[in-house]
Amino acid sequence: MDQILLPKRRMRAAHGFSLLELTLVVVIMGVLMSVVAISVLGQGDKAKIQATKTSMTTIQQTLDSYHLEYNAYPPTLQLLQQLDGYLQANKPVEDGWKHAYWYKAPGTSRPYELVSMGKDGEYGTADDMDIWTVFQNQNSPQQ
Repeated sequence: MDQILLPKRRMRAAHGFSLLELTLVVVIMGVLMSVVAISVLGQGDKAKIQATKTSMTTIQQTLDSYHLEYNAYPPTLQLLQQLDGYLQANKPVEDGWKHAYWYKAPGTSRPYELVSMGKDGEYGTADDMDIWTVFQNQNSPQQ
């Protein structure tokens, strides 16, 4: 009779997981999720920087087109939105952090100044991105 009960006990024990095994799986999943979250969240600022650079390049090309047609740079970026063929009127002129660009024409030592105020949204801080310096190793706009 002991021989008949023994297989039933083995089958019953083999059907479930122990609390230790379940705890170990949950801990491993938590560690993996935290590693993935750290990797993904760190890419947000890089993506915003790249989006800002791309947007600044588009604005720079639009400013150059305006300059070729009118022989001057526009006084505001909003003027480029109001005229047909330049910037989209229904899309705000913002950087990757949803801040408006700082624009001035003529600039202090350049034809114009176009600056993204960066993550903090304040002009004149270390995270600002200037069109004339952000692409120093690439084709920079001509003066």
